[in-house]
Parts: sequence; structure tokens; C-alpha cells
Amino acid sequence: MTHKLAPFLPAILVAPLAFAIHYTADFGLAYQGGVEAWNSGHPQRLVTWTATPFLAVVMAAITRVSSVDVASPSFMAIDLIVWGALLAAVWSRMRDRVPPRFWWSTLVAAALFAPAISTIFWLQPNLIVFGLALAGFVLVGRRDPLGGFLIGLSIALKPIVILLPLALLLRRQTREAGLWAIATTAVLSIAGLGFLAWRAGDPSVLNPIDYLAGFLSKGRGPIAACVPENYSPVALLCRLGVEPSTTITIAVAAAVLLIGWLLIRHLTDSPEARWEVFAVACLLSGMLGPIDWASYGVLMAPLFLLLAYQFWRESAPPPLWIGLGLAFLLAELVWDPLESLAQTPVPVVVFSYTAGQFSQYVLLFVWARWRQLRRASVWSSALRP
Repeated sequence: MTHKLAPFLPAILVAPLAFAIHYTADFGLAYQGGVEAWNSGHPQRLVTWTATPFLAVVMAAITRVSSVDVASPSFMAIDLIVWGALLAAVWSRMRDRVPPRFWWSTLVAAALFAPAISTIFWLQPNLIVFGLALAGFVLVGRRDPLGGFLIGLSIALKPIVILLPLALLLRRQTREAGLWAIATTAVLSIAGLGFLAWRAGDPSVLNPIDYLAGFLSKGRGPIAACVPENYSPVALLCRLGVEPSTTITIAVAAAVLLIGWLLIRHLTDSPEARWEVFAVACLLSGMLGPIDWASYGVLMAPLFLLLAYQFWRESAPPPLWIGLGLAFLLAELVWDPLESLAQTPVPVVVFSYTAGQFSQYVLLFVWARWRQLRRASVWSSALRP
């Protein structure tokens, strides 16, 4: 019974603090976008709107049935429920596969994972769209056609796992699901643009290129381009003095795609290898575009857990454990908006963001190095007489 209830405990403990803080955070900004989408069909006129056309439809619908003061705590409750459900779903499957000490230590680490807690207090939908993508991926493994739809729905709402359909396309066994995911995303996005065109009374709003161009321009704008809260490689280059541009954004995206292809092309079709594909697709998706807020760090969770499991099972060398621990500690540096609400000194917050952004790169390096060592071990075993 303890093992069944334990994954829900973090959400239960966080709930009183979450509901004691009365603010609308990022949900309030999305709500404003929904109001603008309904009134004018142009949510992108708002400087803070960087979301998808389909999310504009969802937020517009919410504005028709609820005030922001009622909808915000309701959304917070949904976020907490999804967080608890995700922890329960994952750790219930692990219970019979790992010793109790490993089970409890990884659950505690997940409960204290700062990006997940940050996304809850920012009132971001990251956990929801991640949960949809995770559920879809599980169904893809079971050859269920609903899997591709859920992944496509996740991306249409918020494309933080945008590389997952492409990763599915690379494998013959999952190619159909990848096509379904892309088709679902396209249909829902076109439907979203159609809704905006209807509200605007202007057919030109249907042009997806203009909508995408607006998003890219905001990625180069003052609210995202060089701010330390933006963890994208484009923003990192900006802070190093490289002026953001469409060319830079495309070049970075191409580099991320190439890295992803090089990393997963030799993976087998075993169940564990499929989870590696999922984990790396999640991690690299955040690096693809010009905006990658710190709370998107929830996308690192699958690779953290997978590596911890593989390191324990195969007795990974200490340097790799140290690297994994370093990546986790860097991810734990940022606790915004709780830091800001607690009036943490600005230099401390800036330092935490500046250092925390390197967690994703350290994690990616650790996984790549682990792949090298495992491949070398396989070759050594094969050549041994």
C-alpha cells in the first residue's frame, strides 16, 4: 500500500502551497491570448503569445466558460493530478524490477525535480503535453493507432516534443505512428488557423508561414532572445555575442537534428532502445527552437531515469555517475517562480539560471559517453576467444 500511495505524496504535499499563492502566472498570459483569439483572431499581436494556433482555440474556449481567477486554480489542480499520475504510472512499473533502495531514491529525486515543480508553479501545460506524448508512445509500442493521435495532439497543443514523430519515422516498426502523429498535428493546427481566420474575418490568417514567422521573430525579440531564463542554444549564442537571426535558428535546428540522427541511428529495436529514442527525442526537442524556458527541463526526466537504471544494472564507472549527478544538480539550481516570490537576490537568480542551462548539455554528453562505453564492451565481448 505504501508503494502505491508514495508517488502521489509529492503532489499532495505541494498542493497546499500551490493553492495558497493567488496568481495566474503563465496561464494568465495564455488566457489573455485566448481572449485576443476570440475577439480579433490575432493572439500573436500580444508580445507574450508564443503558442500554437490550436492552443489559441483551447484558451479561447476556456475564456467563454470561466474567468481567469477560476480557471487558474483549476488548471493548477490538473497539473498536480497529472504530476502525481505520471509518478505513479512510472514507479509502479519499476517496483518489481529494481531493489527498494533504488526505487525510493529515484522517486525522491523525481519528487524534488525542480523543472517539474517550476512548471506547476508557472502554471505551464508542460506536464500535460508531456503526459500525452508519453501515453502516446506507450500505445505506439502496443501497435495502438491511438498512440500517434495522442502524440500529434500533444504537439498541436505545445510542441515541446516536436522531434518525437521524426524519431518514429526513422524506424520501420513505428513509421506509421509517426505519420499519424504528423497528420494529427497538421490537421489540428490547420483547424486552429481556421478558427483564427473566422474570428479575424480574414482568410489570410490561414497562412501558416506568417504564423511561424511571427513565432521566430519573438524568439529574436527582447522577451526571449538573450535572457538567462531561455535555455535554447540560440539564446546561449546570443549571450555569447552572436546576434539571433533566422539563419542562426535554422543552423542550430539542423545541428540538433544531425546530432539526434547520429545518436539514435545505431540503436536496436529492443524495448529499452525504444525508450532511449523517446528520451533523447524529448531532450533534443527543447534545443530545437529559439525558445527553451527552464521549466522545459521536465523533458530531461526520461533520460535521467533511464541512465540511472542502466548505470545501476550494468555497474557504470564512477565518472559517469558523477556526470549524471552533476547534470541533476545543475537542473536543481532553478526554482523560479518560487525564488522570485521569496525575493531571492537577483544575482543569485541570474547565477542559478546561467549555470542551470548547462544541465541538458552535461546530460547529453553523459549519455553519448555511455553509448561509447557500451558499444566498446560489446565489441570486446565479441572478440574475446
